[in-house]
Amino acid sequence: MTSITPNLTIQTAQSINEISEQTWDNLSAGRPFQSHRWYRFGERIMNDCRPTYLLAYHKDELVGRAALWRISSEPLPLAPGIGRTITESTLRRRPLLICRSPLSNASGLILPNGPLHDETLNALSEAALNINRQSHYLALVFDFLDQEESANWQGEFTPVQLSDPGTIMQNRWDSLEAYLEDGDKKDRQHYKRTLREAEKLGITIEKHSKVTDVNAALKLIHNVERHYKNSPNPWMKNLLENLEMAQGTWLEARQNGILVGCGALFEDNQTQLTTALGLADRIPYVYLMLTYASLEDAFQKHVAAMRWGSGAYDVKKSLGFKLEENNYIVVSSTSLIIRTLIRSLR
Repeated sequence: MTSITPNLTIQTAQSINEISEQTWDNLSAGRPFQSHRWYRFGERIMNDCRPTYLLAYHKDELVGRAALWRISSEPLPLAPGIGRTITESTLRRRPLLICRSPLSNASGLILPNGPLHDETLNALSEAALNINRQSHYLALVFDFLDQEESANWQGEFTPVQLSDPGTIMQNRWDSLEAYLEDGDKKDRQHYKRTLREAEKLGITIEKHSKVTDVNAALKLIHNVERHYKNSPNPWMKNLLENLEMAQGTWLEARQNGILVGCGALFEDNQTQLTTALGLADRIPYVYLMLTYASLEDAFQKHVAAMRWGSGAYDVKKSLGFKLEENNYIVVSSTSLIIRTLIRSLR
């Protein structure tokens, strides 16, 4: 599909491999989890989600894009029960069309600054609406936007602020020791006490370049999902099995040799992302040991920022993390289910 506006040509691609890596990464301009390499990883992991890339060109230069994914297994923020069951059944028949960067809680929409900004937004959103109408998706969603990015959309879109933003910390330290020294005495004492108590319990942390036991890790990850009443991540098994493709780091917490905690670390364009948290029940200090190991890994790799998701904010706040501001979405849908869900999220 090709469409033309006064200043833009919108083209489509069905795979990241159809797009030049240099062209793609020039537009990404160092944005976290927007690289060509990361999207190749995303396509491998989310292999049940057909992508469509809308590419906005101005005088043969790529100036904007929207990465759309056909998703029939989106983990929606619904409590277990008949409502979730009905919605999941509906999604299998009528998937969502979602614009995002895969697996990273980041937007898949990139727009130019300056006079082409609004025209590019309107052209990409209209092209996405056309795809949505033609294929009768349940909804078209642009998520992980900040408040400014969610404003001034034309046409059929409804902006929604979600209540559960992620967390981020900008890095200004070269080591875990420098980070702890920059805090107060209470923080340093807490860290030392955590190490002592974990040692007494036989808890150790290991780092690997691949997942050593996928099934054991999934058991712990599902345990955390059940605890927070979250829908299971449908791509988690693929992510664990392909962690090496994205040069991820796998953390394992073991108590006397038994796996009791885990987590995955990924870096893209100088930002660390933590995901795949798994914990056994009622074993203290495991979460904190994984937390300190994640920090240490980030400092060793000299990343610019760390993104840690939305859970356990009190702990993350005490460590220096702040709430992200990308908890806005815009939605276009005629579905009663989606409109009801939107009202419940406001």
